[in-house]
Amino acid sequence: MSDRVTRAIAAFAGRVTYEDLSEDVISETKRRIIDTLGCLVSGYDQDATIAARKLASQYETDRGATIIGTNRKVNADIATLANGTAIRYLDFNDTYLSVEPQHPSDTIAPLLALAEARKLPAKDLITAITVAYETSVIFCDAASLKNNGWDHVNYITLATVAGGANLLKLSQEETEQAIALAIVPHAAMRQTRNGEISMWKGAAASNAARNAVFALQLAEAGMEGPYEPIEGTMGVNYQLLNQKLDAEDVIRQFEKADRPIRILQTYVKNWAVEYMTQSAIEAALALNEEIDSFEDIEQIHVETFQMAYDILAKDEQKWAPKTRATADHSLPYITVVALEDGKIDLDTFDKERLSNETTRNRLKTMITIEVTDEMNAGYPDGNPNRITLTLKTGEKLEKLVKHPAGHSGNPMTDEQIVDKYKRLTGGALTAEQQNNSLETLWEFENMKDYDALYKHFILKEAVKAE
Repeated sequence: MSDRVTRAIAAFAGRVTYEDLSEDVISETKRRIIDTLGCLVSGYDQDATIAARKLASQYETDRGATIIGTNRKVNADIATLANGTAIRYLDFNDTYLSVEPQHPSDTIAPLLALAEARKLPAKDLITAITVAYETSVIFCDAASLKNNGWDHVNYITLATVAGGANLLKLSQEETEQAIALAIVPHAAMRQTRNGEISMWKGAAASNAARNAVFALQLAEAGMEGPYEPIEGTMGVNYQLLNQKLDAEDVIRQFEKADRPIRILQTYVKNWAVEYMTQSAIEAALALNEEIDSFEDIEQIHVETFQMAYDILAKDEQKWAPKTRATADHSLPYITVVALEDGKIDLDTFDKERLSNETTRNRLKTMITIEVTDEMNAGYPDGNPNRITLTLKTGEKLEKLVKHPAGHSGNPMTDEQIVDKYKRLTGGALTAEQQNNSLETLWEFENMKDYDALYKHFILKEAVKAE
């Protein structure tokens, strides 16, 4: 027996077709595939990615899905882990911020893997991605996982099942079973993002998606899942959401979602950091242009909103980060370094930069962060951060940014998407590979051969641990 919310998700996943999508949504989906594959290449040679790929390589098969960057194929769920970890690791893929934050493009790796393994049309894949985004955003607007100690990747599990069911053309019953098989056995805890953060943060979403792919295949094979996975007395709403999910409202959202549009409400990142720091970076870099030297600064004050503070500044580790995974989620560190260096890039988070004593002392003595009513009122419509510098002369400089580049209120142009893609892939792909892959991706809906796409992603240098 299912429940009302599960049935609503399954009905939605089963009825959306490519013909239901607007040109804007199709175009945005292709932009997100471009951005996501760029993130995969940039995160290819990181520690968690290497570990995931090393494991995946033990399951090589003649059929299946490509470990992107190589010419090897593995089962779709294992490819999801390897590719999804590379996509997510540097925290550069897209974002949605609401009651619960999310990286909805974490659903792209599993759907790519399923589409390739089953040799499904690219138009079907585009449709499935929009279904996954729609599901992710509806749940992120509905109730918070993190407030109850659970990780946001649980919504990636649900969204991947919805998108995968649409892609595989599962029946209503099969989709309901897949939801139960994915979410009940695999609830992920928020401890992944609490305190000092380990490499697992980069793999948590791909593991959640992997569980969804496995559940879809189990349901196809006839496995039945637990009853009432979302509304049952030991289900998602009770155990993970503290009964804060308004089932009637969520059902209405799915019932009226005949033409998915929520992908247009999500955000592309301009820097490889937690999204809520994007506006702080823009503000800091603008202020950096107004000063002659960091030595002119007496004090740095940041006004932010409550969710940003809770995720990016509350823990003491955020004020003295030791790992990349902690530093790229540290509002104080990122703000100070942007003012010091006049840039934020991947070198911002290397071990030498993190251990800089001057920076660490400034984090202790020069920067304060405050949650204000004004910033709270600006979220989630915007992503507001205001930085005020008090100079040694007594002069104050101030900059407020609400909608950083890439936000739905300030979308990137196609040219900016391409520029980011080339920045992300420039150290690993040749110019010819970049241009050929972009040519294929801009016409993605017409693609018939996934091998023809992935040949442009064979990395030009051998990767360690392979």
